Amino acid sequence: MERHFHHDLHALEDRLSEMAGRAETALIKSMEAVKTRDSALARQLFQEDQSIDRLELEVEDRCLSFLGLQQPVARDLRQVVASIRISNYLERIGDHAVNIAQSAIKMSGIPVGKPLEDLPKMGERTVAMLRDAVSAWMTGNAVLARQICERDQEIDAFKAQIAATLTTAMLHDPEIVPRALEQVLVSRNLERVADLATNIAEEAIFVTEARVIKHHADEKPSGPAMSPGSSSR
Repeated sequence: MERHFHHDLHALEDRLSEMAGRAETALIKSMEAVKTRDSALARQLFQEDQSIDRLELEVEDRCLSFLGLQQPVARDLRQVVASIRISNYLERIGDHAVNIAQSAIKMSGIPVGKPLEDLPKMGERTVAMLRDAVSAWMTGNAVLARQICERDQEIDAFKAQIAATLTTAMLHDPEIVPRALEQVLVSRNLERVADLATNIAEEAIFVTEARVIKHHADEKPSGPAMSPGSSSR
């Protein structure tokens, strides 16, 4: 029975790992399509997204079966519950990769303009965040997971800088508006992916330490505790 339990758990981990790999590949390809203006490469992402969707359904089905038949407890239970959430995060990352691919297709038909260096840099940092978040999850590395949560601020700064740069550019040259708007959309999708990578890192901490840090839920109130019967104004 125990051997069967661990076999099912490892099979679940393998499917989730495959899903993570496909999501990362989709994100890399979508940014490459933006960089090279390759609409054919961008269109490949539509089929890849369907594979990620199918894997999400499979992971969810495995998790529900595991909960019903194996009745895991403690860390094993946290891992199965977190796996359901992570599969959803990865599926959404696949959707954002498709959104970026759609922007790449539109930009491929727009005249080339001045390169925006911050956008590929943002893409590289976002891919690295996703890769490290999955690694933290798979290895139970809570230290790395916390570092990833902190790195999310860097991605937010990139998005703000890109928006400011393009807003100024559009005011001075209205002809670049179509291309600039698509670049803004790409940066927004990358920022969403970074948020989802942060969520995965938070799940790694949840599984490893049994602590929920989402929305700073693990922080204690800083003010004095109220005595029973007291009221606030």
